Amino acid sequence: MRSPRRRVPLAAAAGVAAALLAAGCSSSGSSNAPGSGSGPAAASPKASALEQSHITVGALPVIDDAALYLASKLGYFTQEGLTVTIDPVTQSTQAIPDMLHGTVAAVAGANYVSFFEAQAKGTASFKVLAEGVTCKPDTFGIAALPASGITKPADLAGKTVAVNLTNNIQTLTLNAVLKADGVSPSSVHYVVVPFPDMVTALKAHQVSAISAVQPFLTGAEAGGAKEVVSSCDGPAADMPMSGYFATQSWAQQNPHTARAFQTALLRAQAYANANPGAVKAILPAYIKITPQQAATVTLGSYPSTLGPAQLQKVLTLMQAGGLPTTSLNAGSLLFR
Repeated sequence: MRSPRRRVPLAAAAGVAAALLAAGCSSSGSSNAPGSGSGPAAASPKASALEQSHITVGALPVIDDAALYLASKLGYFTQEGLTVTIDPVTQSTQAIPDMLHGTVAAVAGANYVSFFEAQAKGTASFKVLAEGVTCKPDTFGIAALPASGITKPADLAGKTVAVNLTNNIQTLTLNAVLKADGVSPSSVHYVVVPFPDMVTALKAHQVSAISAVQPFLTGAEAGGAKEVVSSCDGPAADMPMSGYFATQSWAQQNPHTARAFQTALLRAQAYANANPGAVKAILPAYIKITPQQAATVTLGSYPSTLGPAQLQKVLTLMQAGGLPTTSLNAGSLLFR
């Protein structure tokens, strides 16, 4: 049984911006999270047109979710008649049971591969509401301690690499990079370690290297590790990394709510992409990172449009990695 997670209300009031940026909190959720308050947000006239005016969104403590918090801070959700509550998770797949039970409407920062694979296997049917981030150099890679002797892809053969989930975007992108460098992916041993625990595992020599996204990659480097392989190069360049998912049944039953959430989020994605300073300023509010550390984080791209071409890149990567995709169509995966 999963341990209870504290839920953090995102009332989405623009007037609390200064307080939000001043108050850092951990990924386990605290009363200082963006948009939290003593009472519900004022009802919007648009709320009466929605099937649900208050929804819960599961989210990872990663930079992929910055638009979710910015949408709250800037009032984008309330302008669409929504009150959003965030439920922190350490792995995006943790939210699936709650999504299937209807207690969580969507999940943010979900790696495409795990959710697409679950759909291909018939576990559940999903709709992508928005993209999260697109891979850029220095935003996602393999880090190791200098004493390990690992400096290039070939050095990972026979080594143990920590990933947040197996058979996901982390393993598939690294496998593609390894193949391009003439290294057999089967020679690498993957071990599941949550992102926040990766640096500790690396320093304790429980793993030889870690596959980390931001801000954990920057955190590893601050702890003495070096990025030895970029997971955003060659066949994985500009790869879509994560997205916002809802179950197909929830989207069908709540189309106006889903559209309102999507509209606010895509607007926030555009804002995040155009205002990297705002993204870095809000990171300490939901990730265990200081403002000084946040200022050094390299950001990916925050797509503000949704189309099948990007998702097809992920399906092609999955096919190359031997994962099931035959029942999936990039266009039908989108909520639009």
